[in-house]
Amino acid sequence: MKKVLVFVTVFFLYAFTVRDTSLDVTKVYIAPESSLKISGTSNVNSFTCAYNTKNLTAPVAVQFEKKNNKVRFQKATLVLDNLGFDCGNRGINRDFHSLIKTKEYPQLYLRLKEIQTTDTKSKTVQALVEIEIAGISKSFEVPVQFKEDDTVCVSGKLKLQLSDFNLEPPKKVLGLIVVHDTITIDFRLMMNV
Repeated sequence: MKKVLVFVTVFFLYAFTVRDTSLDVTKVYIAPESSLKISGTSNVNSFTCAYNTKNLTAPVAVQFEKKNNKVRFQKATLVLDNLGFDCGNRGINRDFHSLIKTKEYPQLYLRLKEIQTTDTKSKTVQALVEIEIAGISKSFEVPVQFKEDDTVCVSGKLKLQLSDFNLEPPKKVLGLIVVHDTITIDFRLMMNV
């Protein structure tokens, strides 16, 4: 009887101290007509490396909670295999994969942390996104536009510095060709829930 009383007491104490998190859980599928590109420039040319979104067949698990005009995500990570990027020719592909250290870090991670609406009529939200490249994670705020039809379309552009990820822009031809430190991630993701 004493053990039962202790168990009941502990159960009730625990029941009233556990925080009610009410997380929503869903799965999101990225449609193949989506696009994701990384582009940059050098002192002589520009380059664009497009991701083959047909590789994104697995659903993305999403856990989130809504509070006022914010949505906080506990889990919402898009994993991109580095070899899914194509820069248009073998030499640029090799340089790109060397730059982002594909052999040591074969994947990039885009983690959605939070979105905040500032104007309920606007189709633009402020998103807090954590990007992991070559084992280094950095968070960025980016304005994101969205449309809702049968699918949800999320699009935006984010400029970032390679040096933020401890990546050294490559130099070619004895240093005559230098890739600039700033790159742009341009995305247009079509999603089905």
